[in-house]
Amino acid sequence: MTRYDPSLVVKRLVVKRGAFTMYDEAFHTGVNVVRGDNSSGKSTIMNFLFFGLGGDLDRSAWSEHALLCDHVWLEVEFNGNPAVLRREIDVSSQSAMEIFGGRYEQAVVAPIEAWHRYPYARSRNQESFSQAIFRLLEMPDVAVEGTSSITIHQILRLLYADQLSPTESLFRFEGFDSENLREAVGNLLCGAFDTEIYELQQLKRTKEKEFTEASAELRSIFKVVGGGDESMTLDWIEQRRKGLVQERDTTSAQLLEAEEAFYSSQSSEKITLQVQKDLYKQVQKLQGEIRHKQAEVDSVEFEIADSAAFIRTLSTRLEALRDADLTASVVGSVRFGTCPACYAEVVEHDHDVEACHLCKTPLDTGRARERVVGIINELSIQIKQSERLQTIRAERLEKHQDSLNALVANWRLKSKELSDLSSVPTSKAREQIRELQRKLGYIDKSIEDVEAQVKLANKIGHLSARKAELDQEIQSLGSRITTLQLSQTDRLRTAKNSIEKNIIEILQGDLKRQDSFENPEHVQFSFAKNSITVDEHTYFSASSRVILKAAFLVGFLKAALYDRQFRHPRFLMIDITEDKGIEQARSHNFQKQVIEISDQAPVEHQIIIATAMPWPEIGPQLFVGRHSTRQQGTLAFLTSNGN
Repeated sequence: MTRYDPSLVVKRLVVKRGAFTMYDEAFHTGVNVVRGDNSSGKSTIMNFLFFGLGGDLDRSAWSEHALLCDHVWLEVEFNGNPAVLRREIDVSSQSAMEIFGGRYEQAVVAPIEAWHRYPYARSRNQESFSQAIFRLLEMPDVAVEGTSSITIHQILRLLYADQLSPTESLFRFEGFDSENLREAVGNLLCGAFDTEIYELQQLKRTKEKEFTEASAELRSIFKVVGGGDESMTLDWIEQRRKGLVQERDTTSAQLLEAEEAFYSSQSSEKITLQVQKDLYKQVQKLQGEIRHKQAEVDSVEFEIADSAAFIRTLSTRLEALRDADLTASVVGSVRFGTCPACYAEVVEHDHDVEACHLCKTPLDTGRARERVVGIINELSIQIKQSERLQTIRAERLEKHQDSLNALVANWRLKSKELSDLSSVPTSKAREQIRELQRKLGYIDKSIEDVEAQVKLANKIGHLSARKAELDQEIQSLGSRITTLQLSQTDRLRTAKNSIEKNIIEILQGDLKRQDSFENPEHVQFSFAKNSITVDEHTYFSASSRVILKAAFLVGFLKAALYDRQFRHPRFLMIDITEDKGIEQARSHNFQKQVIEISDQAPVEHQIIIATAMPWPEIGPQLFVGRHSTRQQGTLAFLTSNGN
């Protein structure tokens, strides 16, 4: 069957308590019916599915028997690629998730190194399991203004109708619920959140952060130099430097003249070259340190260049892997008409075992796909780790370069001193000579300060120019984002019209129990407001509110089954078919509608329904597991006290 991505299909649910298996059932594409008496554990299974996929359950949602279990294992297919998700049941905190690329049978015997562990929340050094799942679904990792990023938990809230949430709400209930977040989730699933918009918004935030940092650095510099930049112009600094150089030349000449006069006077003081020797040693030492530091700089620069090439190679491999997977799914297996070795016609033979039609070697068609998830995760983690190491190397390179610049500046100063002293022997100076030397040292320090001011002025100029450049880029990005957002309005309108049409059809197919459902003209719904109305009516009976909510979720799914631009994962869970006193005939009618929609769907999907009153005409192939009772519940240890 055709598949629209993103696509999520649960293949198997296993719940364990220590070494014992409490639940182990296979699921399939299309409609899955979990049936059983009231209080026999159906909702517990639905909550296990929600939790295993990355949902967050508070203590009130966990049943007493569910908390006796240890781990939830889910075999799933993300865009056709198999993976196993494992989460520890822990209501005291948001559990991490472990992901294995392959099937459940392989996962249970795989070494720990074959699993990748992801925390619930992202950090600077580690991505969350939501980011990993979004990558496998090829969905964008969306950050919402004013809130945190969208998580898989937020997506699942619009794919699961549970018993504890208000029936008038579109999303599964949550204590703190931002309108911006709900709207972003709805728009994302409708396909109205363009990836380019997200990337541009991320880039704009990065530029704004750089702009803020540049402004703060400029303010700090101006505060140090007195609050203004007029005295830090390059012209003023250059004039100051020329004056100091001239003063130094004059002082050096005076010192030279004084020393020559001292030597010609046949002074009895001992002449020594010790100062020159000391300076020469210092210059030599500085030259050695400069060579060593330059070698360190060269080494780090080489590491950065080599790692950058490695990251590009990994990124190319990751993209090639996705392209190869797509090509294989579209093109299929290659078949030869003639043998490429002897050019004889290839004769086809019937084989029970799938094999290469040329050399007859048995093929393992599932093995390659089972490794796709693991390889994607491994490459992505390697890229992230390499990029983090690049940041560390860049910081180390900057420190080495700063040290090198300081050594070079000191070397130049000492070389100049040595050059001056080499012209004439130095002695223990008298008062005049000592005074001139002190003055010369002061001038040298002033020249050094001026050189620092040159760097500071250059930095001010660079920061000012960078601020202007960033401001222009931010304005340009803002205009581009606005243009793209306007273009998404049509997409959102198209998606909502399709969903509305499907909801109206489902309501018209309902039993005649609610007047406003019999021939509705308009259905309005708002992701941000978490509400839905029919022809502007907001009051319905309790059972009709259940039908309306379920009709919205099924209508949303149906729209995604006929339009590949939706980012809906073509997955839905419903646990409210008997809520609020719905009569049996009405529940049966709704189940019949869902099955008909599924049977007519042109693409792969999955709907999981929990019911105590299954429609009598449901085919046995749609049922998952046995019919549970209070005495024999869904979990293995449920006996007389049901769940």
